[in-house]
Amino acid sequence: MKLIIAHVPNDVFEPVRTELTDLGVFRMAIAEVHNTSARSTITLRYRGAPLSRHLRAQVRLECVATDGQSPAVIDVLRGYAGPYGQVAVLELEELHQEGSEEQEFSDDPRLDVAVR
Repeated sequence: MKLIIAHVPNDVFEPVRTELTDLGVFRMAIAEVHNTSARSTITLRYRGAPLSRHLRAQVRLECVATDGQSPAVIDVLRGYAGPYGQVAVLELEELHQEGSEEQEFSDDPRLDVAVR
């Protein structure tokens, strides 16, 4: 199993979510984050004075995928990440969830088998 973490632009979250859901990835953790890099400086004017912004708003998306799903999930995220996005893939040894005996891990039965 893989833990996949990606930073994508805010405006592409819905298409990413739709494609990942189509691939069978139903659970995702989402957070709004700000990234900075040498290329991300934006210069604006406020009341005639130049104003430099070094932060770029993005969405951080974390999901767990099986070894079979992970290549397709990574391809989707790389396609939407763009030049300022990032995709990190980590090997996941174990996955624990409180109350997993009473409730299913996800809507995808393949993940439930992999967790147990």
